[in-house]
Amino acid sequence: MSDEIHLTQLCRMLEEPFTDLSEAGQAIANDPIRFSRALLKEAATSDDVYSVESARLYIGARLADLGKTVPTETAKVINEAIDIALTEWE
Repeated sequence: MSDEIHLTQLCRMLEEPFTDLSEAGQAIANDPIRFSRALLKEAATSDDVYSVESARLYIGARLADLGKTVPTETAKVINEAIDIALTEWE
């Protein structure tokens, strides 16, 4: 996906008017739990998610698609928060 599409998606997900991906990435790094919640909310409303495992796959794909926008250390925190939240889905 293009950077413009990623920026539009992140603005929607985090309800912020970011001007570029760097700004969005910084917001994610500053509050990875907030972004974790946004990913979980998106997964919960997706027709592609029908189980805990499909939610993990969906969220993993979203993080991979965002690539460099989400710093590696931040992605680790996000994945840990998502793992905790998904145990409640089971």
